[in-house]
This record gives sequence, structure tokens and C-alpha cells, in this order.
Amino acid sequence: MSRRQTRAAAIAAREDQAATLRRILMLTGIAAAMLSLAALFAGSAYAAGSGSSGDSGSSESYGYSMKGVSKNMRKAQGLIAAGEFAGALGYLETELKSKPDSADAWNLTGFASRKLGDYVRSEAAYDKALALDPKHKGALEYKGELYLTLGNLEGAEGLLARLNAQCSFNCKERDQLKQAIADYKKAN
Repeated sequence: MSRRQTRAAAIAAREDQAATLRRILMLTGIAAAMLSLAALFAGSAYAAGSGSSGDSGSSESYGYSMKGVSKNMRKAQGLIAAGEFAGALGYLETELKSKPDSADAWNLTGFASRKLGDYVRSEAAYDKALALDPKHKGALEYKGELYLTLGNLEGAEGLLARLNAQCSFNCKERDQLKQAIADYKKAN
């Protein structure tokens, strides 16, 4: 092979490598954009754990549909995501006046109340959410976390058993309560 052919082959190899790198970067960019969009849609509702088991347009374990979500719920979820639990409770109270059978609104009321240290109100709200939807994953997880806060390991483990019974794969609520119980056991 001549020197000119060797040089042409080296240039061609570098161009192939550059093209491959461009394809990888393009695919990585697309994947990053998709993850960003998923995070945007999952965002505050997912963080607030509204995981209803029903199919009413409410959040699910790994996503959130905005279909049918009221303005009050969106505002409450945004405030919860920002750590403004007292402000969220006002919107949740308004939501519950118009939709007293909303397990998601009761669950978020329990969550915000627990974060404010009002454990009696929190437990009552989780109980109401679970009375309306006994398989509400968010309420099961959060009531388990409330039980740990109150030193009721047995109660938290009972709720974990309920989550284990209804979850098969990729159940964030089950995994988070399981981790919270493990952390509690290490600390106590």
C-alpha cells in the first residue's frame, strides 16, 4: 500500500469514527430530551406520591396524566413540590369541598399535614384515602412512613406487606417504604 493510500485509509477511518461519535451524541441528546420531558410530566405529582390504583386520570406509579386534574390539585402539587405544605393544604381543602371522594386529594392532605408535623390530621387523611381506595399506593407508602415517624414499625411493615401483595415490578412506593423501614431499623 502506498503512502497516499495509507493516508487516505487513515482519514477515512477517522471520518467513520467521527460519524459514529456524532450518531452516539445525537442518540444521547434524544434520550436526554426524552428523560427531561418524562421528568417534566412526572414532576410534582410523582414527588407528592398521588399513586392511585384507579384509572381516573390520576397519577400512576411511574407517570402522571394531567387529564382530569383540577386547577386546585395542580396548584397543591406545585406547592408541595416547593415544600410549601401549609399553602398546599388550602388548595386541597378547596378540592375536597368539591370532590370529597378524591383519594388523591386526601393522600396529599395526609402528606402535607405529616410534613407540617400534624400527625393526627395526617393519619385521618390517609385513612380516608384508603377507605376510598384501599389499593392507593401513595397512601399506603406515606401512612407507612407516618407510622415510622410515630415509632410503629409493625404498622409500617403491615402496609409494606399490602404493597408487596399488589405490586409486582417497578413499584416505587413499595421500594421507598421498604428503604424507609430498613433505615428505621438501622437507626433504632
